[in-house]
This record gives sequence, C-alpha cells and structure tokens, in this order.
Amino acid sequence: DPGNDVHTTATVAKVIGADDPWSLQVAKELYDQIIVQTVPVASTATAEAVKLTENIFRSVNIALVNELKVIFDRMGIDVWEVIEAAKTKPFGYMAFYPGPGLGGHCIPIDP
Repeated sequence: DPGNDVHTTATVAKVIGADDPWSLQVAKELYDQIIVQTVPVASTATAEAVKLTENIFRSVNIALVNELKVIFDRMGIDVWEVIEAAKTKPFGYMAFYPGPGLGGHCIPIDP
C-alpha cells in the first residue's frame, strides 16, 4: 500500500513460494532480513494464487461499493454515512470506499 505509514514493506508479511526446498529456503533467508514475517507456501503457483486472491478481494469490494453508491444516490441515501455506520461493527465488515475505479501498480500483473 504505497504511502501507508503503518503498513510498510517491512511490516507486512510476505508470502513466498518456490518449486523446490532449496529455493524456498534462500527466499526465506533473504526476506527474513527485511520483512517482519515471511509466510512460506508450497509452490510458486500457490504464492501467485495468494496474490490473485488478495487483488480479487479488493477489486470485487471496490466494484461493489461503487455500485452501491449509484444505487444509494438514486434512493437519496448517503453512501458515506452508510459506510461509517457499517464499520462500527467489529467483525464481518471491512470498509471500502467509492471512487473512480480500480488502479494501482499491481493491477497489470493480474491476468
């Protein structure tokens, strides 16, 4: 999350995958020097699937909140008020905010 002072490259866990134990160990030793936590997974395909899952989750929720804004605007409901009230629930909800759509440096890597 570029520009995030709380969740920096060093403080966010890094999923690492490799197709052989030696490569996984080398990657782990490298990242352990700069990342607070590494999360080894069984293969490069699994690591790629993790990244896709993270990006799809984000994309779907941004698309959802953008659609809700359109619907709520037509109904005379303030989407920002809805989000602020909904995020008071301590579980089962993660706030996403309407905006111009999807973007960012990660998007071109997704198929």
